[in-house]
Amino acid sequence: MPTLPLSRRLAPLRPLGDALIAAFALFLAFRIRVELPLPMTAGRLPAERLVLFEHALPWLVAGQIALLALVGLYDSARPLARLELVRRILLVVGLQALAGAAAVFLGNLTFPRSVLLLYALVDAPLLYSYRRLLDRLHKIPIRRVVLVGRGPVAREVASSLAEHRFHGLVVVGHVPVPGESAPEGPAPELGPCLGTVEDLPDLLVAGGADDLLLAPSGDSWQTSLVDRLAGVRPPHASVLLVPGPFESLIGRMRYRWVSDLPVIEVVRESEWRLRHPTKRLFDLVVGALAAIAAAPILLVAAAAVAMTSRGPVLHRQRRIGLGLVPFEIWKLRTMRIDAESNGEERLATLADPRLTPIGGFLRRYRLDELPQLAQVLSGRMSLVGPRPERPGFVQRYLAEVPGYRERFSVPPGLTGLAQVNGEYDSSAANKLRYDLAYIANWSFWLDLSILIRTVRIVLTSRGV
Repeated sequence: MPTLPLSRRLAPLRPLGDALIAAFALFLAFRIRVELPLPMTAGRLPAERLVLFEHALPWLVAGQIALLALVGLYDSARPLARLELVRRILLVVGLQALAGAAAVFLGNLTFPRSVLLLYALVDAPLLYSYRRLLDRLHKIPIRRVVLVGRGPVAREVASSLAEHRFHGLVVVGHVPVPGESAPEGPAPELGPCLGTVEDLPDLLVAGGADDLLLAPSGDSWQTSLVDRLAGVRPPHASVLLVPGPFESLIGRMRYRWVSDLPVIEVVRESEWRLRHPTKRLFDLVVGALAAIAAAPILLVAAAAVAMTSRGPVLHRQRRIGLGLVPFEIWKLRTMRIDAESNGEERLATLADPRLTPIGGFLRRYRLDELPQLAQVLSGRMSLVGPRPERPGFVQRYLAEVPGYRERFSVPPGLTGLAQVNGEYDSSAANKLRYDLAYIANWSFWLDLSILIRTVRIVLTSRGV
């Protein structure tokens, strides 16, 4: 039987070690208070107060593991830089300390505040040292990949794999898809041409590669058909496909049977009509709770906008929503009022010079999007769905990105699958892949998962 990589075998040790660290840090904090008089305290802690250790331990252990998971420290695929690791650990320990202090204050509990402080001072360096040790033991298994295709999609995949080594996939070459023309200009990221599709079996048998990655162009007649159907297809209509052997091997697809003949639902009968009441109720309940919780933050952020730059606090912007119908979204203003004085629509960048003094911070933690909760409650938007784009970009992407029209078959969202998986500068074509995957696989649990991961994105200030 194949042996699991060391990193996979060590994965269960992460939460176990974190739980032991929390227990040790809390025990040590109590022992220090019992044994040593500390400045600004009323003397040593009476030994009988050690009973509080047993009361607090389950809560701190559970909180530590939950928060570490929330900020992505159980995601083994992407190793973190040291400063980012420190930032996330301090965030976890800080949130634990704040939650503990709030519980003591609001619950009128008897618990020494100095123990919470000592716990944080012991817990943070232990968590960091433990993570660094596990990172040293983490070995990424390298797999050699041959790309099948040499068009824009294949070049994007090759560049992404070269930039993000943590995937463990190394491109050793490519072969063209039958009928595919040679790439325009040099394409060193694709590696050498290793023959044709007919040569791939021999290449794998000879050990020249471990995996094949199929990356053909998306400009097919099937994609063009989906584009033409979007917006005009009646809700009861579906597009079915009689699969060949290749399509039948793709997992997690929805099948129908015509007698004994399987057909795949490529574009299925719209389930949004049936599921809309449930999704709408979810938007109203969760959106209302989120709006109440966010109100104090929104007021502080709005005051910061007003004090740091001239102009209105709210920025109104025209976007394209369900059925390609324009609507207006609200955001806290993060750019100067003359940011688009020439009338040209421009995408924001990570270090955009048009940002106001507070604009970068608001964007980094997505605080500028909070006013859109009102539009979720009004029904113009949903909590989860494809992010609405500006009219100029939509017209451009409709012309350039195959299948782009289909994303407008569902309501736009405050967050989406592309926002929790992609990067800030992810391409429109890549975001579309996530949007269409969301539309095809929508469920209540998928929405809930995306919202939880959005909280992580906000806390760690990454993503798109």
